[in-house]
Amino acid sequence: MPNLVNEILLADLQREFKSMGSCVVVEFGKLLPQQDIEIRGKLRAAGVRYRVVRSRLAARAFAGMKLDLGDALTGRCGIAIAQKEGAIQAAKLLREWIKKTKDAPIAIKGGVVEGAAYSGAAAEGIADLPDRNTVNTQIVSAISGPARSLASLVSAVAGGLARCIQAKVDAQGGAGDKAAS
Repeated sequence: MPNLVNEILLADLQREFKSMGSCVVVEFGKLLPQQDIEIRGKLRAAGVRYRVVRSRLAARAFAGMKLDLGDALTGRCGIAIAQKEGAIQAAKLLREWIKKTKDAPIAIKGGVVEGAAYSGAAAEGIADLPDRNTVNTQIVSAISGPARSLASLVSAVAGGLARCIQAKVDAQGGAGDKAAS
């Protein structure tokens, strides 16, 4: 009977992992019920689903997707599953909660963002990754910066030329007016 239950759980994990955009794997120790409720509430508000999983089954499900999170899937595991790059926001929320909580019984151990697996020290860097909107803004700024500078230079040359011509016209017009009087 346990094999049947494990197969059902594995199939459910595989289906959920294939449809996810990203995830964060956390290891938790003696998590108090109130702490669990608080974490789940924050993640739910961010649109992230948190699920406690069997590490061995999760490792098999990730292996089926050609993702190696073996180091991250040890001990008691929870997975915050998000759409697109929502795991970045989940990692930021978890990191903030860990910093705020004294002797936090939870640690970020791994994750998947944009199809790339992170584990170990790189997993804690997930919270530092920029989300898609930030990257798009950075790209637009990088592209428009030189164009804006070029437009300013061209405008300055044309404006300077126009001021010189106006000064010349004023100088000639002022001298012509005095000669006529």
